[in-house]
Amino acid sequence: MVRLAGLLQQGRLKPGDRLPSERALAERLRVSRATIREALRAMQLKGLIVSRHGAGSFIVGGRPEELANALHHLALQDIFELRLLIEPSIAALAAERSTRQDLVRLEAILQQQESELKEKRMAGPTDAAFHSTLAEATHNRALMQVGATVMKVISPSRNESLQTPERARLSLASHRRIVSAIQARDSVEARRAMEEHIRSIDPKVFGLRGLDRFTPVPGIQEIRTVGGIH
Repeated sequence: MVRLAGLLQQGRLKPGDRLPSERALAERLRVSRATIREALRAMQLKGLIVSRHGAGSFIVGGRPEELANALHHLALQDIFELRLLIEPSIAALAAERSTRQDLVRLEAILQQQESELKEKRMAGPTDAAFHSTLAEATHNRALMQVGATVMKVISPSRNESLQTPERARLSLASHRRIVSAIQARDSVEARRAMEEHIRSIDPKVFGLRGLDRFTPVPGIQEIRTVGGIH
């Protein structure tokens, strides 16, 4: 959706235009047809495109900037839900498996974030490094790959225009709480701290109404507890 928004902003797609076929869009944006199909379905549900039988899908009327912003909002909503489903579990596992070297790396990243905050420098790359290092601290190769993919997917949320001093301050405080829980080997607190980190920043910064009430699927540890397995 972010790439479709880019086409609108560049004037390569305009309100009222007929959208190319799924195959053409997939090739143009270099994503799978399934990804395009889901994006189009979401756009249709939000009233951003209309489907006309036998004619195809058309972008609704309106200002290109407003349509592009609506697409960005949808993409950020998906990113928020993805983070809330995956990252708390990564933090919990890191609390159980992180090595001394992992903890040193996390602490170094926090110090760098603190310097960037004082100097009012952009902290997006450092924030990404923090979350990637957390995934590596699980020492689970599959989760490392998932973590790397998540970092690519959430890159739109690190757009410079969305980086504010308030977000940087909240991010640093939340990251410190997460690292403290990992240092204490407290997986429950690490999970909680990461979830609250995501909930405290994303909906407020991106204006995602109601998503602070989104409830993710229980993590593995929580499922075991509910089922009586400890």
